[in-house]
Amino acid sequence: MDALIVLKGIGKTYQLGGSEVVALNGVDLRISQGGIVALMGPSGSGKSTILNLIGALDSPTRGEVVVNGVSLSGMNRNESADFRGRTVGFIFQTFNLVPVLTTLENVLLPSYFISGTSSHQAKARAVHLLERVGLAQQMHQSVNKLSGGQMQRVAIARALINRPPIILADEPTANLDRATADTVLSILKELCSFEKTTVVVATHDQHVLTYCYRCIRISDGSLVSDSIEPFLKVS
Repeated sequence: MDALIVLKGIGKTYQLGGSEVVALNGVDLRISQGGIVALMGPSGSGKSTILNLIGALDSPTRGEVVVNGVSLSGMNRNESADFRGRTVGFIFQTFNLVPVLTTLENVLLPSYFISGTSSHQAKARAVHLLERVGLAQQMHQSVNKLSGGQMQRVAIARALINRPPIILADEPTANLDRATADTVLSILKELCSFEKTTVVVATHDQHVLTYCYRCIRISDGSLVSDSIEPFLKVS
């Protein structure tokens, strides 16, 4: 099977003041379709940079990123935005919901930027997703009235609204207690299995591995190990 995500010889450097900071150093990575893959490493290891490159939020200093058969090299701003809208859903550590909007309106937001889907179809899918994440009763509430775990469930529904083949989750449980994190991860695993979506999650939390089939460990901008461990799977 062809890989869904391919990173070839990726290097990424940033200018910080008068210094050059190496975020990634010659990363080669292939991720196939399906399941949850963990990028694990401490803060500053490069895992969030990898997510940003896969999601076309940033571009490498050298090397090539190919996602869903599309090379991200040379894309202009509009092409990158269209790629993100159709191919990638994002889940953030701080939820990134719009506080003045309702739960339903937050889930619908990404659908406004994609052509070919009617507002009726988008709303029906948003309602369906909110029902699946257990928030049917909170659909018309302001997200400011939700708990942290509920906000993260809204973020999951929002990430799936356009049926993307890939979800990128950056420390999605960092602001949640263990019980709430387990609830959120269980929902994410179940929904993405049903939707046949691939999830790449950046984390430093070992517990997240119990929901993953593969763990890619990163340190100082380089891959240090890559293991597929069936015993980590949760039934």
